[in-house]
Amino acid sequence: MNIQRISIICFISLGLFVSSCGGDSNSESSEGDNIEKSAKTNEGGNTGLLKVGDKLFNLPSPLETAFLIEEVGGHFTGDLLNPEVDATKYTTKNAQAMNLGVYGADLGYSLIYNQSQSAFTLLATCKKLGVEIGISPSLYTSLMKRFEGNMENRDSLLLMIAELNSLSDEYLKENESEDISALILYGGWVESLYFTTKLTGQMDNPKLRSRLGEQKNSLENLIGLISQVNTTGELDDLVTELNGLKVIFDKVEYSYEWVEPETKADQNLTIIKSKSSVIVSDEVLQEISDKIEEIRNTIIGTTA
Repeated sequence: MNIQRISIICFISLGLFVSSCGGDSNSESSEGDNIEKSAKTNEGGNTGLLKVGDKLFNLPSPLETAFLIEEVGGHFTGDLLNPEVDATKYTTKNAQAMNLGVYGADLGYSLIYNQSQSAFTLLATCKKLGVEIGISPSLYTSLMKRFEGNMENRDSLLLMIAELNSLSDEYLKENESEDISALILYGGWVESLYFTTKLTGQMDNPKLRSRLGEQKNSLENLIGLISQVNTTGELDDLVTELNGLKVIFDKVEYSYEWVEPETKADQNLTIIKSKSSVIVSDEVLQEISDKIEEIRNTIIGTTA
């Protein structure tokens, strides 16, 4: 992954459609992934963490998944996007927030594959939902014009969306709307996992399967986040759905291989090493795929 791409991911990870720079804080990863995460940390810090009360929650960015899909040879599949093009069907703030997350993940996925016309339509949809949940419409005005003038420049478009995401995030934080931010994050994570399960089933790529398995830890973070903002019990159904998904993810296995430590005598330093891998059987993959599609259909089918 080149530095330009890392910069784009880090910047976009500050926003609402995507939530965090880097992956699961507790998961093991390959050497290549560690290099990538290290670069992101140095470039973007921890500014993508969502703080609710006195707790911090960290989840991977849907954009990272989109880049990974591109990296392993995946192609743009329009059928994976939310088929509902009329955002006015989402009439409650919860439904609007969750689907803003879904459309935001779709937007990033479309931009990665230079589907600029589709992305512009999705951006307009995100604007409608963003304004409905209370984000200032002025944040969108100049961006839409700039977007139209750069339809062929993918990296510029990604950075513009990142700018909007960051401003929107600040706006919601200032208005103490952590619950709305959490629901946007929830929708984006579900849509990203939906992409991953569908394409893993089609391509059976080990990197995609590993990324899928790593969501075991992300899911625990997400359950904690939604539970934290569920002060009225209004989100009990979401917590129940996520706990049902967790039962399936508990079947994902991790294997660890001990590696001889590296000693640097001149620095009085010993580096402890290990290799790890994520094991997701075909049966577990299918169970996760079925469950996440069920959850996703509930989100995009919500009208009240």
